[in-house]
Amino acid sequence: MLSIFKRKKKQNKSNSNRYFRLKIKAVKKETDDANTIIFENPESPFHYKPGQFLTLVLPIKGEEVRRSYSLCSSPFIDESPAITVKRVESGIVSNYINDHMKVGDNFEVMEAAGHFVPSLEKEQKKDYILFAAGSGITPLMSIIKSILEIEQESNITLVYQNRNEQSIIFKEDLNKIASDYQGRFKHINVLSQPTESWEGYTGRIDSAMANIILMGEDGSNLGTADYYLCGPTGFMQTVLETLIEFEVPENHIYKESFYTGEPKHKINSKAKSSDAAYDVKIMLDGAEYSVTVPSNKTILEAALDQDIDMPFSCQSGLCTACRGKLLQGHVDMEDDEGLSEEEIKEGYILNCVSKPTGPGVKIEIC
Repeated sequence: MLSIFKRKKKQNKSNSNRYFRLKIKAVKKETDDANTIIFENPESPFHYKPGQFLTLVLPIKGEEVRRSYSLCSSPFIDESPAITVKRVESGIVSNYINDHMKVGDNFEVMEAAGHFVPSLEKEQKKDYILFAAGSGITPLMSIIKSILEIEQESNITLVYQNRNEQSIIFKEDLNKIASDYQGRFKHINVLSQPTESWEGYTGRIDSAMANIILMGEDGSNLGTADYYLCGPTGFMQTVLETLIEFEVPENHIYKESFYTGEPKHKINSKAKSSDAAYDVKIMLDGAEYSVTVPSNKTILEAALDQDIDMPFSCQSGLCTACRGKLLQGHVDMEDDEGLSEEEIKEGYILNCVSKPTGPGVKIEIC
């Protein structure tokens, strides 16, 4: 998720249960440009699910900056929550974290959020095939550890794209998991610029390579396996198209977007946007607010301008931290990449990229 939202004005955080202060317990170097930040457990109960993310609220150069990072830890086996942050060129937050964060530092985070979460059941026996690229491995690491712990009969195959051997995040951890869970977990590394001694897959995962890798698995299970994809949009689109060729049902494919993609369509739009301002009712934490949304503002922006403590992070329609359910009225949603088709059908919207198209809009934040 590349977009960063900065506000000099600090919001009145009326619901303290949504925010935690986390203290850094340890910093583990994963690669030259990625570190895992391990937190101490806060005094207040801190709950999260495998595959979810944390939104960090950091004061950088006098501004409040928010950025979402997936949890790499498993709530079922890891003592402490942890995130992994890969340095991004010119990335304000990723560089700040990797250059300045140290043991003992503490800062504010929003409660864990996100819907890239597997439905785990102890008696369930399934095949999982995971595709990751670069730092897209982060939420999948949480999911891998959780599946292996909870579903004793399930099997996992991970296909992981990187530049070279040195850029493989969690390399030692993945090797250990493969050793500890022989027959239940295997990982396939694909490197675009490997050393001459590399004997694995070489290049970038395109349709042909994805096809070869999938055909190398038990073809009889491809249609019944669950697939989890995380990485750049182009990477995930390539894998998705390959899965469609294999006639994998859509409800067996789950994606976590880290990069902006093209919007799929507008939701619930039955009127064209105009220059008019419309009042929107927002139900949040048991209270109801009335927000006037001008034509040049999104619902989230207008609510923040009125000092309403709306949950948000990326402000680009990817992380879903600002998700709400449209109870009444109609909106135009600029980008729905972060929502599944099922969520869209159920009426969920992303307030950071949505504008009312007429009066009578009512939204419940959930």
